[in-house]
Amino acid sequence: MSIHPYRFASGTVALAALLAFAPLHASAATHLDTTAFSFDSASPGRADALLADGGGATTISLLGAHDMIKYDAADPSWNGPYDHLYQGVFQLNVHAGYKITGYSLMGTFSGEHYVGQFPTGSDLNIMPMNWGAAYAGAGVAIRADLPATGGAVAPLSHQQHNLKGTDAFTLDSGPLDHAGPMNLYVEGFAFAEATAAEWWYLDYGFMGKDYSRARIELSGPLLLTVYTQAVPEPHTYAMTLAGLALIGGTLRRRRRLARSGAQADFSLKG
Repeated sequence: MSIHPYRFASGTVALAALLAFAPLHASAATHLDTTAFSFDSASPGRADALLADGGGATTISLLGAHDMIKYDAADPSWNGPYDHLYQGVFQLNVHAGYKITGYSLMGTFSGEHYVGQFPTGSDLNIMPMNWGAAYAGAGVAIRADLPATGGAVAPLSHQQHNLKGTDAFTLDSGPLDHAGPMNLYVEGFAFAEATAAEWWYLDYGFMGKDYSRARIELSGPLLLTVYTQAVPEPHTYAMTLAGLALIGGTLRRRRRLARSGAQADFSLKG
């Protein structure tokens, strides 16, 4: 199963639209100021939360994704009113003196998958009524637009099907060198269904059943980490160059004085 959430329009228009209709879509608008950039989002469910900001890395918890990317075929109360699609738009405006060097999206899927079985045994006289079946699938994707240049960062995605246990994943943009605004889009889905195996005991006149199970979810919030680096201002470059020139001049004078001294000493000895 592939990811089929609705596609966003470009950049600021999409963000403005989601913020304007946040109450209608039960979305949470979040504004955060970090060391290197401001962060504005429109995403379903709970508001996003700042977890860490320092050392060139800012980590934000996407709590709404945890609430929505889940599905349990046996428990309809899990499955909510949103068709199990998560769509988050995040606008980053980089502060002067900083640039974005990359980003990553981390998460962990957990799941259960069991297909109901007919009983076995040579003494059983049964008639199959319904074969068991189970399916559970989920996926997450991230992509980015660079409004100032019209560029984009290639989309990344991860999917899991019929998971038994856990599956940790990281989607990493790779190295970037970007000092302008950036729009990030995170999308996700989850779906599950299960059908029990059913049979008729011909000797006893009643039906047997073995329930199938299918569940998949994010076991915690998605973690969005943006990596940044300080960029020296132009006057800092000028001061650095002036300092290097001064050091270079001093070294040259010392070398000349050393050569002159050596020549004078040689003349005296001669």
